Amino acid sequence: MVVNNSEDKFGGATRYVLDEELAKIVNISMALEMPLLLKGEPGTGKTMLAHAVAESLKMPLIVLNVKSSMKLIDALYQYDTLTR
Repeated sequence: MVVNNSEDKFGGATRYVLDEELAKIVNISMALEMPLLLKGEPGTGKTMLAHAVAESLKMPLIVLNVKSSMKLIDALYQYDTLTR
């Protein structure tokens, strides 16, 4: 995704209360066109943040559920089948 102006910044969504520091992190990631890896215990809001960013930017959300036993080729294969 290319971020060209201030309209393409994430400031929260209808059902997501955004911490100011997290907003800065998300917007820096978008400005640098770099992925943002979210890490945390189950139920801490990682997926909810991804949904909120996608909703705010009016973009589709592609979900890949990762398992500890998953190899890169498995992830690429699953991603490829989703895009077809």
